Amino acid sequence: MARAICYGGLLILVLFALSGCATITGPSVSQEEILRAQEELMVKSLGFRLKQLEKVNNIGYQLISHIPQDEIKVSEGPQPYLGMYVSKIDKYFKQLYRLQADEGLVVIAVIEDSPAERAQILPGDFLISVDNERISSVREFNQYFRKLNIGDLIKLQVQRGGVLKDIFLTVGSIPINVPIVMVDVQEVNAAASSNAIYVTYGLMNFVKSDDEIAAVLAHELAHFVRGHVSKAQMSSLLSLLIGIPLGIIADEAAPGTGDLVMRTADVFKASYSRDLEREADYFGVKFIYLAGFDPCVCVSFLERFAIEIPRSMIRNYLSTHPSSPERMLRIKKAVQELACVSCP
Repeated sequence: MARAICYGGLLILVLFALSGCATITGPSVSQEEILRAQEELMVKSLGFRLKQLEKVNNIGYQLISHIPQDEIKVSEGPQPYLGMYVSKIDKYFKQLYRLQADEGLVVIAVIEDSPAERAQILPGDFLISVDNERISSVREFNQYFRKLNIGDLIKLQVQRGGVLKDIFLTVGSIPINVPIVMVDVQEVNAAASSNAIYVTYGLMNFVKSDDEIAAVLAHELAHFVRGHVSKAQMSSLLSLLIGIPLGIIADEAAPGTGDLVMRTADVFKASYSRDLEREADYFGVKFIYLAGFDPCVCVSFLERFAIEIPRSMIRNYLSTHPSSPERMLRIKKAVQELACVSCP
């Protein structure tokens, strides 16, 4: 009897010890709840990325609109311009904008001070037709846009909040029309290709001001407009500003977008001669100054980039670019020449 009591007590002690080591996970969560939360996060992620895309293009097109036409070597005069992003509808756009349609086109962003903004087009507008011609894909929309000339008046029929609206828009002009595409890569980088400017989300997380974004974009735009991209690779520009947050929107959201996405790794590996980099630095400063951004940020951003990401500078940068001290000195002198300002 005493032995049984002893064994019983020992068992209780063991169970008590084991219970003290158990992991406490808290309330249980079902797979259905997890999937629902995942879908909600995907919609919020889409909204965040579209805001980033809109921001970088607002800055980019502010720069572009102030580029002197005689500095541009890759076009023959002003280009038609609407200043709106469109994409095909998927389930995430449908939830983000609370759309009733399952397919078709939706406006996903409108550039500041563009013909589209002046016509009061809004993100979330479901695009039904252009000049009474039914439009159901980005390809059709681009094909129609290519027929337009600067100054043409077009009628867009959209559905907003379940109400049909006719919006009249006058096609504007811009010195050059080149999309700025966001790339879902965490590397701090930007690049110019024959038909787009690429900016990584890593760069957007690194920059601290609109002036710093402008400093990066102006340099890449200088590569583009000064004809540094190989002429053998030049193709026609995308005729409409279209942004693709990768991983959420399907490739066919814009003609050629699938190819552009596949080439992004090669774009970031591309290099120019050091003299072309010097020219891009000089004209980048000029473009920033003309657009009203702070040109001295070109110097401070380059310095911060070299200090905070030295490994990137050595691996991907100094092999093709002039040294950082040389670039900073040249840029300071360019600012002094163009803006009569001495950078600290």
